[in-house]
Amino acid sequence: MIKFLPFDTSLFGYRVGKLQLGRCLPDLDRVHNQAKNFDLIYVMGKPGLVKLGGWSPISTRVDLVKNIIKSDFIKDSSLHNEVEISEMIISGELSQTDQKDLRELVFTSGQWSRFKQDLLLGNQEYEKLYSTWWETIKEQNHSVIVARISGKLVGFITFKLLRGRGHVDLFAVKGSEQGRGIGRQLMYKVFVKLNSLGFNLIGLSTQKANKRAMEFYKNIGFQPIKETLIAHWRPGLKPQNIN
Repeated sequence: MIKFLPFDTSLFGYRVGKLQLGRCLPDLDRVHNQAKNFDLIYVMGKPGLVKLGGWSPISTRVDLVKNIIKSDFIKDSSLHNEVEISEMIISGELSQTDQKDLRELVFTSGQWSRFKQDLLLGNQEYEKLYSTWWETIKEQNHSVIVARISGKLVGFITFKLLRGRGHVDLFAVKGSEQGRGIGRQLMYKVFVKLNSLGFNLIGLSTQKANKRAMEFYKNIGFQPIKETLIAHWRPGLKPQNIN
């Protein structure tokens, strides 16, 4: 029932597992016996089931999809012309300035991450995870679109092809530059690139609590298709309805 996660365990330095809930609650006595071997367990499932099991949620992940249509290729004339949007070649050497700016943007992209929001995580889990995520993106040669103003990186978006559609991994705009349409320009470039490759469906995930992101995706045509409630369970704390 509880799946051991070797990657997270190695990265964080303690035993991590995952409990994916199905249509009904599992045998909770068996779950608790298994849980004794773990320091942290991600409990994931439909909101009603997670709450019924007594686990305290840390976040709600929302999966969204969008069909890319002709109107998505019409550039908004109100967007700032001073912003330069281009695809970054990440297989080569990046300047120290670009490396620093990208690192800041990677961490900005995860500000609403459950690993950032969980105040009980104190082993730099968030920093370790997002640093590793970026390294994986480079190794697997995902597409990276960046935004620059006067040569300085102010935003980026990464995506890959996954099961017949595009999938956005990381997406962020520098705080001081948000609200200027840069995110929309980055996404426009992704739409164009995917269409040129013959793909017209794109998906991504975000946190429901991130109201600004949810509104942004809604405004450009993304539709929510699934919500997953996630709890971070420390096995020493039993669900409230368990004797």
